[in-house]
Formats: sequence, C-alpha cells, structure tokens
Amino acid sequence: MLIIYTLFSLTCFVYSSALRSSELHIHSGGRALSALQRLLNFFESNPKNLNVDGLYGLRIAQGQLQALEQMFKSAESKRTHLTDHNQIVSMLLTQTERIANISLDALVSEQTSYLNQFFLVASKPFVIEYENRRIDKNFIVLSQRSSQFDEDDSDQCFVQLFESSRRVDIQKCTISESCWSMLTDQIGKDYRLTHQLLWFLIAKNIGCINQKFATQHLNRLEDLFCTNIYEDAKLNFVNHINQDLFLEQVLLCSMIGYQDFLRSDWFHAVLTWQHPEYDCFSEESEQSEYRSRNRRHLLVEQEMDHGCLAHKSGLAAGLLATYSRVFLQEY
Repeated sequence: MLIIYTLFSLTCFVYSSALRSSELHIHSGGRALSALQRLLNFFESNPKNLNVDGLYGLRIAQGQLQALEQMFKSAESKRTHLTDHNQIVSMLLTQTERIANISLDALVSEQTSYLNQFFLVASKPFVIEYENRRIDKNFIVLSQRSSQFDEDDSDQCFVQLFESSRRVDIQKCTISESCWSMLTDQIGKDYRLTHQLLWFLIAKNIGCINQKFATQHLNRLEDLFCTNIYEDAKLNFVNHINQDLFLEQVLLCSMIGYQDFLRSDWFHAVLTWQHPEYDCFSEESEQSEYRSRNRRHLLVEQEMDHGCLAHKSGLAAGLLATYSRVFLQEY
C-alpha cells in the first residue's frame, strides 16, 4: 500500500512498512524548512544589517541547501519516494544566496579589515563533507578543561590559514607552531573548543587538508572535539547557559555527520527560540539571568532590528538548513 501526504509543500511518498520513521523525519524536515523560510524572510527585510559572522551562517545554510537540492535532483533520489515538486528547496537556496550577496556587497562597501581577513569563507557557499557517524566516549577528556583563550591569537590563526592558502609555493597551508599547539590542545571547552573545530573545518573547505594535514589525523581530531563539544552542549542545554554557544556547538558537529547532536529535544527547543513575531533569534527566549552577560564576545555580536542578533540568527539559519538536509536525506 502506497501512502501519499504533503508536508511544507514537499510531496512525499512512503511505503506503509516504513511509515513511522519516515513520517517523523519528513515532518521534522518540513518544520525545519518552514522555520528557515521565516528566518530568511526576516533577513531579507534588511539584508544590509548583517555582520560578517551572521553572513557566514548564511553561507553554511547555502551549502546545506545545495546538498539537499542535489539530493532531489540526483539519479539516486529517483529511487526514493521523496520529491520536491514545488521546488521549495530551490527557492530557499535562491533566497539565501540573494540575501548573502546583498549583505556581502554592503559589508564590502564598509571596507572592514575583519571582512578582508574572512572574505574567503564569507563570499561563497560553505560546502563540507557529511558522513554519518557517532561520538566516541573514549575521547572524553576527563581532566579539567578551560574556556579561556586569547581572542586575538585565535583570530590570527584563522588569518594565517587564509593568507597561506593563497600561496602557490611550499608555504601553502602553513601556520605557526604556536597556532598548531593552540588548535590541537585537548583542554578547550565552549567557544574555545568550537573554534578549534571550526578552524579545521575551514582548512578542509579551502583545500588545506591532504596537503599539510593528514585526513586520518583530522578524523581523530573531529572525534575528539565533537565528543567533548557534546558533553559541553548537554550541560549548556540543561543549565540554560548560552543559546548562541549551543547553536554553534550543535551546528558544527551535526553538519559533518555526528548524529548524536540531532536529538529531538534539542531540535524542538531550537524551534521555540525563534521569535514568534519577527522570526529571528534574539535574547528574548533566554532566561533573564542568562541574558547579556553570556552574549557572544569572541567576535562582537551585532544587534539587528527588533533586538534580533546577527550571529545567533546566522547560526540558526545554518542549523535549520542542516536539520532539513539530514532529516530529509536520512528519512
């Protein structure tokens, strides 16, 4: 018996023998796409009011939507029972690219040094390989970890990566010993830890893995980082510590395939954080005692219209796109 139903204008066909798991995944994917569409509409109301960090979140969303669109268009998708007859994913992808390009043009006109440093990842979709995997508890660091580190030193390690990636000589993809030591230490937590992982994801994205850094070593680091990020995220979620950090924690590990981060309670919580009127992500969803003092400080957060936050909303865009991709491709 073939069962036909529609969620978020995605015409879906599933065999009744797999209805329960398929229905759950498709329903969740549809909810993620719907939330993303509302968030994109907010961004489009004033795309010039987005900072570099928020723009990067959109580039992640763009890369995830590209992967999802390709899934629907591929020959493999023709053997599944899930289609996108109304081209919803394609329309969201076009909208994301449009907003990101307008935002980029506005930032370029400001000629900030920060944009110049991070232009390579702010100017195009962020495409990263996805591989189904699980965290490994053997990588849990039992000793005390620290969230303290020098913000400027961290930024400089990213700058070194971008600058060296433009070289064609033997210095390509080379960084200092001090950066390597900081990026590979095992005592980080919170933003310190997510930025260690982010550096390696960007290095992989711009072609610096398999040159100076071995893929096998990267896989081990990803296991190490995401296992401990998961431990931090659990504590963060239970204690309502920092929604911005939580979004960053879940996004970075889920978009490369760690399914432990796709917990239904986390997904539903993120949906409730979206502003009911403006559809962005602000401080209003956070408990009063955790507001402001836990606001992102590594790179200055930018407040947009209605108290919406650029970095937090950008992270949410990337995460919602990741949720939709994973739920719909894994149905």
